[in-house]
Amino acid sequence: MRKIHSSYIALSFAIGIIAGAIIVAIVHLPFFTSCLWLFLALVLFALALLTSCRFSIIMALLSGILLTFSRAGPAFISEDYVNQFVGKTVTISGTISKDPDENNGKYNLKLNNLEILPQVESQNQSALQSQVQDQVPSQASQKIEGILFTQVTNKELQRSDRITISGELSSGFGSFVAAVYRPNIVEINRPEPGDIFLKIRNFFAGKIKQYIPEPENGLALGYLLGQKSGVDKTFQETLQIIGLTHIIVASGAHLSTLTGFARKLFGKISRFASFLVAISATLFFIGITGLSASMLRAGLVTGLSLLLWYFGREIHPIRLIILVAAVTLIYSPFYVTDLAWLLSFLSFSAILVAAPAIIKFLYGKDKKPSFISSTLISSFAAAILTSPVLLYFFGQISLISVFANLLILPTVSIVMGLTFLTGIFALFLPPLANAFGHLATLVIDYQANVANFFAEQKNFLFSMEANNPLVFLLYIPLIVVIFTTVFLKVRKTKNATN
Repeated sequence: MRKIHSSYIALSFAIGIIAGAIIVAIVHLPFFTSCLWLFLALVLFALALLTSCRFSIIMALLSGILLTFSRAGPAFISEDYVNQFVGKTVTISGTISKDPDENNGKYNLKLNNLEILPQVESQNQSALQSQVQDQVPSQASQKIEGILFTQVTNKELQRSDRITISGELSSGFGSFVAAVYRPNIVEINRPEPGDIFLKIRNFFAGKIKQYIPEPENGLALGYLLGQKSGVDKTFQETLQIIGLTHIIVASGAHLSTLTGFARKLFGKISRFASFLVAISATLFFIGITGLSASMLRAGLVTGLSLLLWYFGREIHPIRLIILVAAVTLIYSPFYVTDLAWLLSFLSFSAILVAAPAIIKFLYGKDKKPSFISSTLISSFAAAILTSPVLLYFFGQISLISVFANLLILPTVSIVMGLTFLTGIFALFLPPLANAFGHLATLVIDYQANVANFFAEQKNFLFSMEANNPLVFLLYIPLIVVIFTTVFLKVRKTKNATN
């Protein structure tokens, strides 16, 4: 019953949330929908904080697991409800949550805030219903938890549009509760004034496209604004092979570059001014890119890091990773199966944990590596940590992808800076915009040549069946090393105290 610090309780609670998310990704648990489970989770956590003994760690861990189960329960209920309509034609309304992803003339959409409607509500109602032979019987409108995947040909659709579609419902996959392929678009609603951030982004992107040609501007906008839809599909496949998919996912690298610039620029005025501008820039960038899984993680990390910096506090990187992961999984427990979320956290862990450990091993405590060496080590760590996940999702990866990472990753921030300057000077000084745009194009061409070269080395291409969970066993040696290091450090601290 010896007292322990409350931070250990909070950490155990966060680990319980992560463990619960992993469990619900494997096991179907629809019976945790009652509010009593949420109440029990909160009571257990409160008791753990009040007692603050070693047994409290178990209570906090259990409360985190139950909290995740209660958050995931409604989604399982929705999945069971939706499954009864699989193979039948339904009318569903939803909001486009992310930028449409173009694929061979078709546009992949992710819809949230879902609602199954009792009938087609449009002027084309009779025409559409006459084409339907197995229309779902009339029922009351039903709201659905989760995300729906659909594929349309309308290129005018954009993020935040509310659309109603009618088509045959298919079973879900991955983090999607269901899918509708080739639906009829019944209705499109675009609220006014609409997504202001999206309008600003599109305006700025339009200026950049004037000075950076295709297909280079697609990758430039992917780096700077997280606008992945403009990246050439063939090149996206090349990035998958060499393990660089995460570089076109808007994440912490974008925000750290942005906030670092803001802090340096306004730091001479005051600490508070620097903090305020950095926080404002973070919120603005999240509004521009949209609140995806990776941006939620990046926003939380950036906001927390800025708060700790402002108040002069520090937090251990491993604790920061666990706490932020738990917060994002409370928001959506199914993020644990989201590729962008996984790549974002693994890249983040590589920068905060793996890279410093490698630097300490190579250079010791006192000596610091050069900027280039530090960047190369971080790139190497990111490549190693993300490889198993990429292998799981795509079933193949280049064994020499580490070298591609080392040659490409250090240049990403350069392209981001050049692309940003291109857009800024395009507003009032076109000659400079043309110069920066030309430089950005040259660097992107270099990246493309390096990526294509490594992707073409078929002898080093390792392939296996995708979605094979055994690939995650590759993380076991890394976990053993981390826990051994932490154990030895704690033991050394205790011996020094005694």
